[in-house]
Amino acid sequence: MRNYYPGITLFKLAGCLLVLLAHVFLLRYLNVIPGKQLQFVLLLGRVIVPCFYVTAGFLAYQGWSHAADPRRYAGRYLKRLSLLYLLFCLLFAAQHTIPELVRGGFGPTAILNQAKILVIMFLVNGPFVQFWFIPPLLFGIAAAYLLWRAGRLRLAGLLALGSFLVIQLLGGSLRPHGGLVPVLLPFLNADQAGYLELALTRYAGFGFPFVMAGVLLGRYEQAFLRVRLRPYLLPLIGLNAAEAWFLMRYAEWSPDYRLALSLLPNTLLLFYGILKVRSQAVRRYHGWINRFAVATFCAHIPLMALNLYVLNWSVESMSGWQDLAYLALTLVECLLVTYLAGRRWRRQAGKPAGRKAALG
Repeated sequence: MRNYYPGITLFKLAGCLLVLLAHVFLLRYLNVIPGKQLQFVLLLGRVIVPCFYVTAGFLAYQGWSHAADPRRYAGRYLKRLSLLYLLFCLLFAAQHTIPELVRGGFGPTAILNQAKILVIMFLVNGPFVQFWFIPPLLFGIAAAYLLWRAGRLRLAGLLALGSFLVIQLLGGSLRPHGGLVPVLLPFLNADQAGYLELALTRYAGFGFPFVMAGVLLGRYEQAFLRVRLRPYLLPLIGLNAAEAWFLMRYAEWSPDYRLALSLLPNTLLLFYGILKVRSQAVRRYHGWINRFAVATFCAHIPLMALNLYVLNWSVESMSGWQDLAYLALTLVECLLVTYLAGRRWRRQAGKPAGRKAALG
């Protein structure tokens, strides 16, 4: 039986709230910061998604290493997540692909164009903005499990670290101006090079390295928790300061910078703090927080679109007060979805007991 980690529950709560805040208005505000070079400082602090990958890898390892049948556990994990993702892919196809084919016809060219769009949306961008991280997560979990099953965790760690460092040349701190993909593959057009760079960064720079880090931390959990942080804090601060100075001095900011060398130690530091949380009071609200996190993460984008439609607002012309009202309304709706999901879950959980009592 695996341990309960209250810090992970709190991280889920904080993470879903930050995602909601970012998508409602924070990302829009960050994009209009006067000093574009300051974006490099913010880049070093983008630890939520990497820490989520580490958490997923850690919990997956704890699950399959304690399971009677690890292969079945890993297969069920991947299957459930894939089915959830497939549902949103089908919604995207129903909302965009099918209407486009109906308008433009079902000729070979139209079908091929829509197929290209579907491949990019499903494997790279995600069918909706918040789901881009799932394909790299599936890839990372599958690769980590296979390497663990083969008894090659040390090799897996080296591959993950090497992958993270190499991708710094494509979408990280060492990315040359204009990108490396057009230089290595000049026959690709700008869009193709951009999507290839994005895919490699997300799969080989985020998904595999950080999920694998979580698996390794699950394997060596006790040794990790015995580490004394104080000797590492000053070097870590120095690394962040040096990287920020280097980027602000020698690089020109663009959204193509998605990764930073400091993200790995910064994420490990955050995850260390998460595992150190020992508040058992969180356990009382574990179920509610989990439901709220899932409901908020999955439903906030459709709810945001619905609110804009009903209120007849446009994000390009909204005031600060409208942004706050937009956030509050979406948050209340996410709480309502959580409440309804909780009622449905309790009703389903009570059915077998009621049936058994009636038979008894």
